[in-house]
Amino acid sequence: MRRRGGTDDVAARSAAAVITRLGLTEPPVSLEKICREAGLVIVARPFDYIAGVLIRDDDLPVILVNARDRLTRRRFTIAHELGHYFMGHKKSTFAEPASGGRAEREAERFAAYLLMPEDWVRRLWAAYAGNAANRISLLAERFDVSRAAFENRARELGLELSGRRPR
Repeated sequence: MRRRGGTDDVAARSAAAVITRLGLTEPPVSLEKICREAGLVIVARPFDYIAGVLIRDDDLPVILVNARDRLTRRRFTIAHELGHYFMGHKKSTFAEPASGGRAEREAERFAAYLLMPEDWVRRLWAAYAGNAANRISLLAERFDVSRAAFENRARELGLELSGRRPR
């Protein structure tokens, strides 16, 4: 599903650079460590209409995340906002699902690549082959992402999902 030279390549390279620079080798990715190293602060507050926002401030850049969302959703939102930050998107940005512009698509792809790097997913997918019926749920838990997010990532990577449990 990769489009060479497109959003996926840029997002994949950016996420891989962050993982490499911080020496991350196993899931779950520590978003707190990434933010700390980048000088970003994460603040959870209840919102009615947004999942998160990156506030670019020269003195104290902040990622605000909706405290009402499930932990796995908050993690994806933080990773999405990190995508805006590391990919150099210039404006403060709100993570709203309906806003499908290029920057939003890039940030979504970055989040998936950051939280579920291809080599980690493939390695652990093979390691959990003996438990095909529960593999998606177990790996979603291991990566600290939602089952749906992990299933989407596995599908993107062309992994066989036939042993999955019904939802």
